[in-house]
Amino acid sequence: MEMFPENDRELRNKRGNVPEMPMSWRPDRTNLTRPIYMTLTRMLEADISSGRLSPGTKLPGQRDLADYLDVNMTTVTRAYKMCQEKGLVYAVPGSGTYVSSPSQAFLPDLKGGTVDGVIDLGSDAFFDQCNDIVASAVKKVAVSSDIENIMGTSIYETRMAYRSTAVNWLRNLGLKTDGDHLFFVSGSRSAVDLALSALFVPGDRVATEPFISRSFLEVARLRGIILVPVPSDRYGMIPEELDRIHRKNPLAGVYLMPSCSDPTASSMPEMRKKAIAGVILRRSLILLENDPFAFFSADLDPDYQGPVSRHVPGRSVYIISGAESVSTGLSAGFMVAGDLVRKPLFRAGDVSGTRASALSSAVYAELISGGGAGEIVRKKRRLAAAANNRFESCFERVWGRPPEVNGNPFSFYRWLPADNRVSGPEMEKKLEEMGVKVAHSWRYAVDPGNGNVYLRITLAGRHSAMQLESGLETIFRYLKERKDTYENNKWK
Repeated sequence: MEMFPENDRELRNKRGNVPEMPMSWRPDRTNLTRPIYMTLTRMLEADISSGRLSPGTKLPGQRDLADYLDVNMTTVTRAYKMCQEKGLVYAVPGSGTYVSSPSQAFLPDLKGGTVDGVIDLGSDAFFDQCNDIVASAVKKVAVSSDIENIMGTSIYETRMAYRSTAVNWLRNLGLKTDGDHLFFVSGSRSAVDLALSALFVPGDRVATEPFISRSFLEVARLRGIILVPVPSDRYGMIPEELDRIHRKNPLAGVYLMPSCSDPTASSMPEMRKKAIAGVILRRSLILLENDPFAFFSADLDPDYQGPVSRHVPGRSVYIISGAESVSTGLSAGFMVAGDLVRKPLFRAGDVSGTRASALSSAVYAELISGGGAGEIVRKKRRLAAAANNRFESCFERVWGRPPEVNGNPFSFYRWLPADNRVSGPEMEKKLEEMGVKVAHSWRYAVDPGNGNVYLRITLAGRHSAMQLESGLETIFRYLKERKDTYENNKWK
């Protein structure tokens, strides 16, 4: 892009001959009124709300937009900052500023395996075929002589009453704690939101893997947290890259999903956990560890020794919800906080809406103590193993070779390389027309400029085995045809 010195630009403006710049957003200069940064903020907000700027659009650089509008760069900076605080845009260090994806842009959670004949392999799902066990626990709590006391119990009393149950349950994961460091939460999303609001301030930089869950992306951006993608491999975040990025521009925290990262399904071995923990301790960072899938492999993986948090006990927040391991309808989970972060975190939790209700906590405790939770984990593990085997056999049948196995063998989803010559929305639309709903990696990318392209395929929905196999075969054949067509045309 051609750049002009100040006096040359002013001369061109006076002549009405401002050069056209190739920018994704070109606000009308004639509509700018003072204060200009406020007008610019309203214009950007209007163009995002109307859909003229779609989610993932990269906005013009601050200096480029300032030159185009003939205003001071700090004016553009203030406007971008205000929109970031509203959750309308987000910044990616070293890449630029992008339009956020609103909640309605995400895939809807469908109640069944199909809707209007479309097999849903894109929405989040957690093998909710075990709700009969949950229902039994609910009935047991409801008819207990203590139900009136439970309904009227404060969260502090609830935590004290069920703390031993929760502490014992977490020992199965190699996490040793006590009731004073444990807080009942209503789910992982609310727990993450609580941790980000209590322990960080807008503008703080938190390291993540290049692709992370949609809910964390949304919550972090609404809180004004700058997410920094750290290069990763099949075992998750690379410790040396984390340290390099911190030395270049200091970080405030690290977010991990070590047992089965969403969406990549990568699983972090013990050696990698220790190395990551070493960087966190050395650089005095805060660890947010969201580990909802730990129960499915902890007792079967010979390498598993416990979460990353046990290596950084003072600076960590460990989160595990009941939605994934037990039931989506169970709004309860645990948060374990280290000594250095416990007081501000729990103080904020006591005055916010993030705590689990006494009734949900009672049902969760009943499931744990009565053995129902363990039974559900074992059943879901069998369902996950069968679905993953079906994925691999179907892939081999279509492609003539087995897929590259990556990550947790009991994952509820798979991460599949896709064609980078087709946009995410276009690929999702094409596959939906073919009868399958999927989630493209653009929905999970911390940096939308990431050139690596994948599909996240949900295996844990309420579809039948036949529907799952049909949907998988459609996806695999579509990707193979794309590849074969490209290979044939390349040599013509």
